[in-house]
Amino acid sequence: MEYGINLLFFSNALGVKGAAEKISKAGFTQLDYTPHLGLDTWESQMKEELEIFKAYGLRVHQTHAPFNRYGSWGDRFGECLERCAYATEYLGADFMVAHGDEFDFANMEFTPEAALEYNRNIYLPYVERAEKNGYKVAFETVFDDCGKRRFTSRGEELIALIRSFESESAVCCWDFGHAHVTFKRKAPEVIEELGGLIQCTHLHDNAGNDSHQIPMSGDIHWGNTMAALKNAGFKGVLSIEYAHGYMPSPLAEDYIDLSFKAAKHLGDLL
Repeated sequence: MEYGINLLFFSNALGVKGAAEKISKAGFTQLDYTPHLGLDTWESQMKEELEIFKAYGLRVHQTHAPFNRYGSWGDRFGECLERCAYATEYLGADFMVAHGDEFDFANMEFTPEAALEYNRNIYLPYVERAEKNGYKVAFETVFDDCGKRRFTSRGEELIALIRSFESESAVCCWDFGHAHVTFKRKAPEVIEELGGLIQCTHLHDNAGNDSHQIPMSGDIHWGNTMAALKNAGFKGVLSIEYAHGYMPSPLAEDYIDLSFKAAKHLGDLL
């Protein structure tokens, strides 16, 4: 089994080259990496950084599509989604992870049926594009927040969206932390329902909120969860995803090393 981690959390303090060096040294071989899609220089930076990754024996395993639930991308959402698809192809990644929770709450009445159609219309061209170019769009587990219903926060909704594309290029990214917020001790049951649709991961822990902690520092029941993932036949990459806070450079190497050991401990359960 191979292990991955998201670069940005550490490159903020170490720079891209410094982060890549320490990530590789710890034992990681795969990266969760998305270029700075909102910058005019995003493409040239991506190409330069890819050469750094190659120099340290790192491969980009997955990217993350922009999501506009919080309005952070505004009118640039479609443009940056296009950029992410191109980046996924250029980088040779296996997955473009996406949130299937977009909805126009200001102008539409939310129903699961309306939300499914809304998200299918957005992502169908990208699933078809992925199918032609040899990668997959992976819709991740999410949770209700901001006082609004969040489509695909229910297991049956996530399955319905993925299956609506009728394509093997539409799959699931099992986000352990998000799933714990939503499903808690029932997460293994949802893993069983999703089965082989789960093909990539976001690995992190929490104590009931989306804090993106190092595995084993929250209260996810890892034994049951990993047993369910094993029974589902998962053979992919365990990829750590940190999202909050800042890791100072004097602590980063130790934290990366511990992160690899935590991921390897869980991988051994598979």
